[in-house]
Amino acid sequence: MNERRRRVCYVQAYRDPGYIRGRTLRKALAECGDVDLVLAVNRSRGLRRYWETLRALLHARRQFDPDVYVLGFRGHELAWLVRWLTRRRPLVIDALMSPYAAMAEEGKLGMPGRLVAPLWHRYETAILRAADAVLTDTRLHADYFEQCFGIPAGKLLVLPVGAVEDAPRDEAPAPVPAQVNGSHRPAFRVLFYGSFLPLHGIDTIVDAAARVGDLAVEFDFIGGSPAQARQLHALCAAQGIRRYRHRAWVPFDQLLRYEIPRADLCLGGPFGDTPQARRVVTGKTSQCLAWGRPTVVGRIDEDLGFIDKVNCLLVDQGDAGQLAAAIRWGHAHPAELAAIGRCGQQLHAARFSTSVIAERLLPLLNRITRQRAST
Repeated sequence: MNERRRRVCYVQAYRDPGYIRGRTLRKALAECGDVDLVLAVNRSRGLRRYWETLRALLHARRQFDPDVYVLGFRGHELAWLVRWLTRRRPLVIDALMSPYAAMAEEGKLGMPGRLVAPLWHRYETAILRAADAVLTDTRLHADYFEQCFGIPAGKLLVLPVGAVEDAPRDEAPAPVPAQVNGSHRPAFRVLFYGSFLPLHGIDTIVDAAARVGDLAVEFDFIGGSPAQARQLHALCAAQGIRRYRHRAWVPFDQLLRYEIPRADLCLGGPFGDTPQARRVVTGKTSQCLAWGRPTVVGRIDEDLGFIDKVNCLLVDQGDAGQLAAAIRWGHAHPAELAAIGRCGQQLHAARFSTSVIAERLLPLLNRITRQRAST
């Protein structure tokens, strides 16, 4: 097996074909030295995506006979079918975060989700145990999968979410004036983008925004459903916050090219202080660090190299006072923020980059192909 290049098929049927986790894993696999990467990835966002992926998977199996299959996030609903179609070849599942935890701990899907969660737990346990290896993003999440689903530690591999590292970006434009107490001062732009999940702590961000209302700070929110947008506007109205804007969606390439580069401070989080929030490093944190932007990070109980006022601004989750203090400090120390952004970029390169992901992936591919060849 080691005398020829490995053929690895990456399988994905996620509603967002360009989701950052899939992009970084595909790039890392392509950089794994002796790997020929075959893609079975959807282009559509609706139900058609499943047909696109399965058709591409069957083509890859017939045309290339891959040595290893990697089922990308979030492929749980296709896992058993993919396991059957891959003809007992090694299968790696990128679990990343648990749908069971989202329903049982975070209240995703509301009461129906909590009712379905016990049944889903059995299903999720079965598909993860049937995989040859399971990927996640932090040591804390690996411990959770081991304890909650009984996955042996030897089957778990921790890979950072990563970031797009080579997309074009534009120079930040001149600051936008904001009126404060009747006088015009340059606005300090604070950016949050994401899906407004409970783990992100939107209420904490809004509470912090209210506490810095005396400063020329402009909050820019991107993401969320219509219902979540209504909730954001209601929270801001209740707190008397007016210097903010919300956009439901911005193309990811536009985020990379314009929005992140012109932010004075990025909110990476998570700030929600929920069970899942205490186990993750968000994709937006990695992306903003990779872009060299000063980033506020929500503390988790894992040493990942984050140092307050050195390579990030580090705050406790769920603490609007600490978040407001970090924003206030950043507003007062623009020169220090620039240095923090540069150090954050160095941290990303050392701990969260695509090259780090590739370095960790290759030994796994070697091991599972050897194990399967010997059985």
